[in-house]
This record gives sequence, structure tokens and C-alpha cells, in this order.
Amino acid sequence: MTAALLLAAASFLLIGVAILLWHNAERRIQQHAAIQLIDQHTKVVQHRISDEEQSSATSSTVNSKAWKHFLLRAGIKPDQKFHTMLVLPAIVIGFFTASFAGPLSTAAALLLYSILCYFRIWFIVVRRHQKMVRQLPGFLDTMVRLATIGNSVESAFQSAVLTTDDPLRPLLDRANRLIQAGISLEHALIQEARVFRLLELELVAAVIGVALRFGGRADTVLARMSAFMRDREQAQNELTALSAETRLSAWILGLLPIGVGLFMLMFNDKIFLMMAADPVGLKLLIGAAILEVIGAFWLYRLAKSI
Repeated sequence: MTAALLLAAASFLLIGVAILLWHNAERRIQQHAAIQLIDQHTKVVQHRISDEEQSSATSSTVNSKAWKHFLLRAGIKPDQKFHTMLVLPAIVIGFFTASFAGPLSTAAALLLYSILCYFRIWFIVVRRHQKMVRQLPGFLDTMVRLATIGNSVESAFQSAVLTTDDPLRPLLDRANRLIQAGISLEHALIQEARVFRLLELELVAAVIGVALRFGGRADTVLARMSAFMRDREQAQNELTALSAETRLSAWILGLLPIGVGLFMLMFNDKIFLMMAADPVGLKLLIGAAILEVIGAFWLYRLAKSI
């Protein structure tokens, strides 16, 4: 009887040790998978940094790529017609300004035209970005419905793309083409989110990547993200409404001196030429330009922080 009890106790002890070893092995497997995931993201970041360092050596290529991405975010196709319509008014303005004023006024008029064109495209980019953020919760809801009825995450994504409207549709179409070319869904979304500077989509891509690697209820997480994005958008709209006066004042105070200075330079450049010829006047012009740049920078930071 004593021997049987000892054998039973030993067997229970061995079973407990086996369960403990199995639990430790499962933990080590999860830790190893997490380490591999971190290493993979680190390699991606290092590769991105090395790409940025290599691209910095070719500044002209970077500027051209940045300009194309800027127009892409604005939904503008950079074809010959667009560049013609962009350059032709500058030629006309430069010709008429040079006919009635000096070269300094011509340069000021062209600079003012360039600022207005850039501001117009930038305003379109901001509006499209806001609309993309508003469209994301609906897109995620569609993916959740498709995933709930049994579709995979990739299949739900490809089906939900067809129900999305502009301006989010071009981004998703570009990501879908990358997927068809052999790139994973996570990396395709991250790449296009960085091109369009849509941080919310990067978060969605991270959730999808974790779901594809380790499994789990990705539809539940995406549904919660959709609800969170809606709450965040509502809070941001309330904050924007409350801070509209402050932001508008910052933009006006930052841009008004630049506009007034360019206007004076366009219609009476002789004053600036006379001041530039005098040593004291030249110092005053340089000091005013420096103060204007510093003031515009701080007011811009104020507008961005709100």
C-alpha cells in the first residue's frame, strides 16, 4: 500500500513537472516570436533610415519624389497639362511686372504667386487628409462585417476597397496593387500610409500584422479602433471649434507681415533699394526679416500645437 502511494505521488509529481516544462516551453516560444517581431521592425526601421541616408545624397531626386508625393496627396496628376497651367500664369505675371516695374518687384510678384499656389495645394491636401480620416471608420466597419461572416483579413480588405469612395480609394487601390505584386498586406498599408502621411492607417496595419502572425480576433480589435476613431474625430472637431479664433489669429499674424512686405516691394521697390544702399537701412531690413521669420515660426508652432 505504501509503495502504491509513493508511485502515485511520484506520478503526480512527474505530471506537474511535465506541465511546468510545457508551460515554460510555450512561454519561450512566445518570447522568441515577440523578439523576432521586434527584430523585424527594427530591421525595417534601420532599412528605412539607410534609405533616407542614401536618398539625402541625391537631393534633386528626393525633392522630385517629395513633390510627386505632395501632389499625390492632393489628388493631382503631375502631367504636362498641370505643369503648363502652373507655369503659364507665372510667365504672364513676370512679363507684366517686368514691363511696369523693376526686377525686384518682378521677383516679389513671382514669390507671392508661388506662395499662393503652394498654399492652395496644401489646403487641398489638408482637406483630403481630413476626409480620409473620416472615411477610415466606415472602411473598418465594412472589413469587420466581412470578417465576421467568415472572410479572411486579406479577402475582407480587398472586398472593402470596392465599397470605398475618393479620396481614400486611391490609397487603398495602390496598396491593393502592392499586395497583388507579392507584398504583404501589413507592409503595403504601412508604405502607402507613409506616402499619404496617414498615421491612423499605420495603426490599422500594425493590428492586421499582429493578427496575421499570431492569430486572434482581428475583427473585434478593428471594431474597437473604428469606435475610437469616431470618438477621437468628435473630440477633435470640438477642440477645433473652440480654438478656431486662436488659430485664425495666429495664421493672420504670421502671414500678414509677409503679404504686406511683398505688396510694398511689388508697388514701391525704390524704398527698399534706397534702404539697401544705406548701411543702417540694410541692417534694419535684415533685422526686420529675421524678426519676421522668428515671429512667423512661433505663431505657426502655436497654430500647430492647438
